[in-house]
Amino acid sequence: MKSNFRILGAGVWGLVFSDYLLELNHNVDVFCRDVNLSNKNLNGLNLPNLSNIDIKPLDTIGDYKASDVINIIATNSKGFDALLNKYLNYFHGAHQLVSLTKGIDHESGMLFSDKIKTMFGVDLKYGLISGPSFAKDLLTRKKMSVSFASNDKQLIDVMIKSTKSPHFEMVATPHINHIEIAGILKNIAAIVCAMADNYFDKGMYTNSIIKKACDETWQMSYDKLHMLFFDDEKKFNDHLSKERDKIMTSPGYIGDMILTCKQNQSRNYQFGNLISQSDISVEQAKKDIGTVEGYECCISLVENSLLKQGELTNLLYKIIKCESGGRKKLLENFLQA
Repeated sequence: MKSNFRILGAGVWGLVFSDYLLELNHNVDVFCRDVNLSNKNLNGLNLPNLSNIDIKPLDTIGDYKASDVINIIATNSKGFDALLNKYLNYFHGAHQLVSLTKGIDHESGMLFSDKIKTMFGVDLKYGLISGPSFAKDLLTRKKMSVSFASNDKQLIDVMIKSTKSPHFEMVATPHINHIEIAGILKNIAAIVCAMADNYFDKGMYTNSIIKKACDETWQMSYDKLHMLFFDDEKKFNDHLSKERDKIMTSPGYIGDMILTCKQNQSRNYQFGNLISQSDISVEQAKKDIGTVEGYECCISLVENSLLKQGELTNLLYKIIKCESGGRKKLLENFLQA
């Protein structure tokens, strides 16, 4: 099944996913602000298929029709809203939009799926890719499953069939809010896990922090759905209880939590590792690491979002706002260590 894809604002994950789609013989156009691959922080990643195509400047996107392709946004969370607004006319012509980006809109505090509905209406088919994997895993053909969250059955069908290979598959779920919120909370949890690993025995509190993140993801998703869609309490609870195990065990929920919190490849984990050191400020840690989604999303959740935050989010907010000497005490109190 040959499909037409357009990758927009491609970071490392976007470039690797582009290379994978090209390997599957799809038509793929890639648009970046910097079209020179040698300027990308690819850490030795080999992109054999991508090197054979011309990467186009992102500012030329207006010369193309958005309706002809599946558009895939591959920015960081701060770049998501900026991309949509800068190329608003282009996206108004889109029929299908998929995000490799996880997080929250930092201007409005909205989940990305809500932002898309607000800007472009319900007719734009939208989906989110999320799962326990690093970019290099896809290149090295490590066997993996990721979640594809969407409410549009046609888009689900196209994405699953177009991307399936012996080592990669997408698992469909209509519960997009759960996957979105899990994508936010797993980065927050990874920061806290790294701090706990440094202050105490490595791995001592990891599972309890992951469980806390999963529970808070479920509660935040519950509150949001309850507020928006259900008047009948029993009907609402029956609906979710039937789906709970399926939702929580999906790759983009518990799978992504475990990978991000237990692997030091994650920037969030590396950030937590740095700020657990008393002589390093949060600002210096951010400068050393670069974009830290858990930090950015934590700030936006607490300061801008209508979503109800749980204890884990509020803990990290207090940690990044306090003096370095108080970080360990906050974590000790939270963990009752």
